[in-house]
Amino acid sequence: MATSLLLIETASHRCDVALIDGKQLVVERGSLDLKGYQHAEKLHVYIQEVLQAAGKRIADLDGVAISGGPGSYTGLRIGAASAKGLVIPHDLPLIAYSSLAALAHGAIEILGVQDPSVRIWAAMDARRMEVYSAVFDGHGCRLSPDAPQLLEEFPIHPEAGTSLKVLGVGDGVEKALEGWTGLQAIPLAFAHARHGHALALEAYEAKDFVEVGAYAPNYLKTYVAGKPKLGLPGV
Repeated sequence: MATSLLLIETASHRCDVALIDGKQLVVERGSLDLKGYQHAEKLHVYIQEVLQAAGKRIADLDGVAISGGPGSYTGLRIGAASAKGLVIPHDLPLIAYSSLAALAHGAIEILGVQDPSVRIWAAMDARRMEVYSAVFDGHGCRLSPDAPQLLEEFPIHPEAGTSLKVLGVGDGVEKALEGWTGLQAIPLAFAHARHGHALALEAYEAKDFVEVGAYAPNYLKTYVAGKPKLGLPGV
């Protein structure tokens, strides 16, 4: 019987849920809000819609997989909390894969072929002139760890500074184009849930599960809360 996994993507402005059976994508639901984050309002709606469309219950699943960061602090926390709430009552395994790796697989989907002659630079906007980034080969295999990258200091990722063609994917690519001659942007700003398909399936087959109780998303940077704006004197 094919492995049935629920995939949750909340690392960016996209809120996406997909269900896979083995190598088949059964159903996907999601939306994008460029002005904010809609995960708290829509994530569980999409989970319910996906399960109903697939004719499944949570108990029918083999596991739940989430895009585990880096990305939006709020989105990642909501995704992790929701996934824990799904797996704990049914004693299901929880999988967490890299949000940047999912972007790389999205780039390969757009290319339509795994091209060994390219490098894929996945970059998520981390505000100002900083991105979260990693480099992958044309098969989606990792060449560098997920890490913050200051474009003012390192406009070109050292692992991608080769004679091979470098393709950029993610919402952090646009601000790198001016300082990175030769970087070619792929038209995908945010990963969809389905882009974690191969990553989740590979992790499940390897039994690469996270410890549910101790799990926290891979933020890469410490969260710094902004000053609250409550309209109160001295606040």
